[in-house]
Amino acid sequence: MAKLSIKNLSMKYEKKLILEELNLDVQHGELLVLLGTSGCGKTTLLKIIAGIIQPENGSIYVDELDITKLSPQQRQIGYVPQAQVLFPHMRVRDNISFGLEARKFTKKVTQDLIKWIAELIDIVELLDRFPRELSGGQKQRVALARAMAIEPHILLLDEPLSSIDATGRESLALTIRRIQKETATTTIYVTHNGDEARLISDRVAVIYDGRIQQIGKVIDVEHNPRNYLIAKIMGSPNIWPILYIKENEKKILSTSICDIPFKGNINSKITGVKIPPATIAISKTKSQTSDVVELDCSVKTVIEVKKNELRLILDLKEHPSEYIKVDCSRGEYEKNISENKELKIFIDPSEVILL
Repeated sequence: MAKLSIKNLSMKYEKKLILEELNLDVQHGELLVLLGTSGCGKTTLLKIIAGIIQPENGSIYVDELDITKLSPQQRQIGYVPQAQVLFPHMRVRDNISFGLEARKFTKKVTQDLIKWIAELIDIVELLDRFPRELSGGQKQRVALARAMAIEPHILLLDEPLSSIDATGRESLALTIRRIQKETATTTIYVTHNGDEARLISDRVAVIYDGRIQQIGKVIDVEHNPRNYLIAKIMGSPNIWPILYIKENEKKILSTSICDIPFKGNINSKITGVKIPPATIAISKTKSQTSDVVELDCSVKTVIEVKKNELRLILDLKEHPSEYIKVDCSRGEYEKNISENKELKIFIDPSEVILL
């Protein structure tokens, strides 16, 4: 268990700034999800922490030790790249032992560590197989075992679920979380998928433009994103950019699905809106309230979120390329949905969140 501190880290690639004075603290035993879109610098940051590439500026500390100039072998960091990179000519047990032998562990210690990590990750039956005999999920578990066998101070995981089929992703994510908790290993988990952050993170750090833009517990970042782009990266439902703001007798926020009347001041930095699914009302009949935004919809998909709680994915009649998500009870759904699955939804402007 160790604390990782990154201070004023900068990196360029072919004169393009990839990381710019990036600062990040990962606490002892924490699983931090680093969330961002492709090309935002996530993998570059992991490679710098692992010692594979050197930053142009900045420092990296594990506890009080400055590891910026240390070789990868000296850092005691486990790194699982996106491509896994298992040795095809070696059995699983030899793949796991590779890092241990490179660190001059005795044969007895190596065997004990292989046994421990194979049991922990549940791959005992795979130890005598070759990588070609493994599924994508099994290969990822072996790569994780190899990184964990050295008992790293810090574990780095780069898109660990990217090569896993949909049915196995949640299982492997929860396995990673269990192992991380049981070993109390400080971990950075890179992904572009907000659902993975929701599933396993202690905290999430959203990265773009080479910097950490917002960090906190998932629920806090999701409910209070600093801007539209962070909400989009998080995968928050029902967010739209503001196309323009009309100011006549009242302010009107124009989006691609509707115009939203708004009372009060609007910060000049506001670029989007978020409409929480639970705040949208559904009905068969017209609203009597003048400020409420009314939209005609049809049901595309119904998902049961919990017992008697549904999430509706609705097509918008006037905007066929758009859809909106609405949360409701099963009773509301049965009461308000007609035979052809058409309905009206009502958006209260006071419930709209500005981003």
